[in-house]
Parts: sequence; structure tokens; C-alpha cells
Amino acid sequence: MRGAFATLSVMGKPQLHELVDRLPESETGAAARYLEFLLAHDESPVDPEMLKRIDAARAQQGTGIPHSEILREFGA
Repeated sequence: MRGAFATLSVMGKPQLHELVDRLPESETGAAARYLEFLLAHDESPVDPEMLKRIDAARAQQGTGIPHSEILREFGA
């Protein structure tokens, strides 16, 4: 599935129109709301400094906590 997402990230308007044409009628409302959200979303993009900080934080990720330990801790 990763390849499909990579393709979507470089998609132009003609390809987007093709996806909309293939969309089931039952999903057009959700798609319209999402597109309206994207058009109304006026936040500035993430600046390069923030992206560097995000990358640094991801590089320092620990091993995490096993699911069984969380369940034990919370009595489940």
C-alpha cells in the first residue's frame, strides 16, 4: 500500500479528477467536506526548523512499552 500513497503524493489535478469520477456516490458527501476543509484550512505549512525537530524526535524513539505491560498496569 505504501507505493499507492507515494503515487498519491505526486498526483496532479487530472488524476484527482479521475479519482473523484471513480468515487462511489455514497462517498461524495464525505469527499466534498474534506475538500472544503482543505480549501478553508489557512494554517501555514510546517516550517523547515519544525520538520528538523520532528525528525530528531523520531530518531530518538525508544522501544516502547509492551501491550501486556500496559494491560497489567491498568488492571485489564
